[in-house]
Formats: sequence, structure tokens, C-alpha cells
Amino acid sequence: MRCRLVALALSLILFAAAGAAAGEFVTIVTGSTGGTYYPVGTLLANRFNTAMLTKGYKFSAQSSGGTTENLEMLHSGQARMAIAMCNLTGLAYLGQDLYGDSPNPDLRYVFGLWPDVSQFVITKSSGIKGWGDLKGKKIAVGPPASGTEFSTRTMLQAISGLTFDDIVPEYLGYSEAAQALQNGHIDGALLEAGVPTSAVTELYAGRTEVDMLPYEGEDLKKLLEAAPWYAEVLIPAGTYPKQGRDLHVVGVKCALIAHPDVADDIIYQSLETIYASREALLKAHSAFNQVDFDRPLAGLYGAPLHPGAVKFYREKGMTVPEELLPPDMK
Repeated sequence: MRCRLVALALSLILFAAAGAAAGEFVTIVTGSTGGTYYPVGTLLANRFNTAMLTKGYKFSAQSSGGTTENLEMLHSGQARMAIAMCNLTGLAYLGQDLYGDSPNPDLRYVFGLWPDVSQFVITKSSGIKGWGDLKGKKIAVGPPASGTEFSTRTMLQAISGLTFDDIVPEYLGYSEAAQALQNGHIDGALLEAGVPTSAVTELYAGRTEVDMLPYEGEDLKKLLEAAPWYAEVLIPAGTYPKQGRDLHVVGVKCALIAHPDVADDIIYQSLETIYASREALLKAHSAFNQVDFDRPLAGLYGAPLHPGAVKFYREKGMTVPEELLPPDMK
């Protein structure tokens, strides 16, 4: 009898392993390791694996250049899910702005996350006091073709009328940018992520004195007119080491997104897992404290939801706006 039970247990393990091997592999592309996307994507992938591995679904988080690269990787089939800024996701889907010649129909929202907060960190020794002082300075603008690069271009033009020809752009990830700032190799960097951002924490805790450019008054008005997807964000004093005052900045919401060909069941179970793991996620990373679990569809721009997400939210009693319905559900 004991041998039969052992044999049965072994057969069940082998069956589960075979199912996982024969199932679907889901790559979640994120961002640079010094930002927020990568650690959060890793947390989600681990949670999804715990819940769904025996059902044949295997998840893996992968670092990347950020939103712009992630959108292209979904379009080209190199990834199945991603974390991305909602402004660029919507512009890409609609074929507007920098995506005017190449709309991307392969984008579906799954779950609204936190606001990516625009933190323009400068060294005090650089002499930068305002946005106009950035002219001629060495500025980390994010990895090539990243959402941060797009944001840097937008902000420079809208607030101070500058282009990349007016600065010395350095195409660095967040960890590299923080190190370059500390070593005095650059004067400033836009670090756009959930708060607190590890690279910004590293900078405020370091020996090199840093500060953050505010978004206030006419500067804020100009930015919101040019890029209405931004909203005001307050970083309270004490969020970062030696940060003695409140910081008035801006942010844009980001989201978990997926390719439309990802099975509805995978998306549905992913959302089930997120809500079942809510308390654990809140403890695991502070970015989840900025996620509105009760209003996950607020701030989603331009692109529709995945059908599996529509099913999940409707079953939870949430109203799905008409503009967020995918084409095949209208």
C-alpha cells in the first residue's frame, strides 16, 4: 500500500512538471534595475508562479530599457506582458505623437498601478536652480528609446524650450545615472518611477549633495498644457534620507499590460492572484501603497483592456467604461 502511495505521489509530481513544461511561458518586461518596474515585476512573476505553475503557466520578469522598449517587445512578440507608462501606451495604441507613423494595436491593459513620479535630481554643485539652467549641462535622460527619454524631451521643450541639442544627453539606466551623479560625471538626471525610488534613495543618502527640481507655477502650467496626462504629486519631507522639505513634482500612471493573444484565463488568474496577494504585496514593496486597488481602471489612457481583465472586473462588480472595452467586445 505504501509503495502504491509513493508511486502515486511521484506520478502526480511528474504530471504537474510535464504540464508546466508543456504550458505557456510568459515573459514580463519591466525596466532598469535601479527603478521600480523591475523589482515589482519580479514580485508579480513570483506570485503568479506560486499560483499558476502547476496549471502550466510559467512567468519570468526581465529587465529592459523601459516603457518604449516594452511596447515594441509586445508588438514584436518578444514579450507577453509588461509594465508601462499609460501615456505612451495610449499614444502607441492610437498612433499619435511619436507613434504617428506606427500605431501598435497589440496592447491591452490589465491592471492600473502607481503613478510614475518624475524626479529630476540635480547636484547642488552644478549650479542648477531652475529648468532654464539645464542648458549646456550633462543630463541623464534614461536608456535609449525609454519612457524616461520621451519624458525628458517633453519636459525640456514644454518648460524651458530646450531640446537635446541644448544639453549633453547621457543615455543611462537609473543605477548608472545615480552612480554618475555621485561621481560628478553628470549634473542631473530624470528618474521616473514609483516613490521611493531606490536610485533616488541612494543619491540622497550619498556624499554628493543633491536636490530636486520642482514643478511649480508657470513651469507646471506649461507642462500640463503640453502633456495633460501628468498630475501633481507631493513627495513628503523625510521620504528620502536628508530630505528636509516637501517636494512638489508630477507623475503619470503606469500599468500592467499584455499582448491581446495572451489567453484570457492567464489574465483572469493573474488578477485573481494580485487581489488575493494584496496584503503581501503591500508589505513587499512600498510602490503598492500607491496602487488604488478599488479603482484600478482610473488613469488608463488610450488603449483598451484585455478581455480576461474585463471579465474579472465585471465579476467584481466594477463598471468597465465603454472606451476601455477591446474591439472584439464592443
